[in-house]
Amino acid sequence: MHTYRNGGGRDPVLLIHDFGSGDDIIDAMARSGRGLPANVLPFAVNAATQMGLEGLLGAIVYGASRCVALVDPAKADEADGLACQIDLGNAILDGLGYGADRLGILEAADPDAVERAVYETPAPTAPAQGDFAPLGRKRALLPLALYQLRKNALAPVDVLPLPEGAPFGTVEVRVEGCTLCLACVGACPTGALKDNPEKPMLRFREDACVQCGLCKATCPEKVIALEPRLSFTDDARNHVVVKEEEPYHCVRCGKEFGTQSSIERMVEKLSGHSMFADPDRLEMLKMCEDCRVVVQFEDTDQPFAGPPRPTTRTTEDYLREREELRKQADEFIAEHEIAQKRDGGEPK
Repeated sequence: MHTYRNGGGRDPVLLIHDFGSGDDIIDAMARSGRGLPANVLPFAVNAATQMGLEGLLGAIVYGASRCVALVDPAKADEADGLACQIDLGNAILDGLGYGADRLGILEAADPDAVERAVYETPAPTAPAQGDFAPLGRKRALLPLALYQLRKNALAPVDVLPLPEGAPFGTVEVRVEGCTLCLACVGACPTGALKDNPEKPMLRFREDACVQCGLCKATCPEKVIALEPRLSFTDDARNHVVVKEEEPYHCVRCGKEFGTQSSIERMVEKLSGHSMFADPDRLEMLKMCEDCRVVVQFEDTDQPFAGPPRPTTRTTEDYLREREELRKQADEFIAEHEIAQKRDGGEPK
């Protein structure tokens, strides 16, 4: 794009095609037809159907008036993902004032059909040429292209609504129903939702969210909703606190555990349960994990406890019992002899 524009070219159209098959079509157009228009620049890739949004929008940033992917009809079943990327890209460009027809797909394998399409489709006026260093992976390149597009946009906005299914957006949390169980944090695959190891807290970073919906599906309180959109604000690039509260203190030892809302919600839901009809049982829910064990062992009423186990007998026990029996026998004999002598009889 830079070389073409520096050479005096105007309104360049980037034609993305596959190595081999795309080259053959362009060669056939040059030999038997008019070839490519001067402003149509061929760009060969391994698989045009695998072009991502960062490459398509990056071409517009660098000054392309349009970006078209040439797809072999035999590979049309592989182009569904590319079509979704192009639809999303056009929605973003249209929302920023660039128009909705700057990205497209050309399904053709006949050189004549490709030639007619590139000559009959007018190229819109190229936007202002931007620039950014294409460093990083796809998810890092895409924000660079988006922020550059917004910088040069005719109608810049801070927040751009996107169609359903877009991989950008925010999560709306009804904080009054959130108990900070942090199930959403454990389910988030990108780290968009995070906790705070120092205190009960839920934080969210919008530009890391891919709108996968795992947080919504995992939330036990069903207080999370997804909103597809593209935010260019500074808050979107930082973890923003969604909800925080003080930890709950154990009623027995004062140790911090859980959160106020989670313990109160649990007590509220179980207060009418038959297993917690005893106030002491309900009070155990307000204790930490250590105190619950201590209280259970201190309780003498154990409905599932068996009879006491017998004491293990040893050799000393048997010897002691035999000695006690011998003493009892000697005492009995002595008493019997005394009784016989008292009665005047001979002892037996």
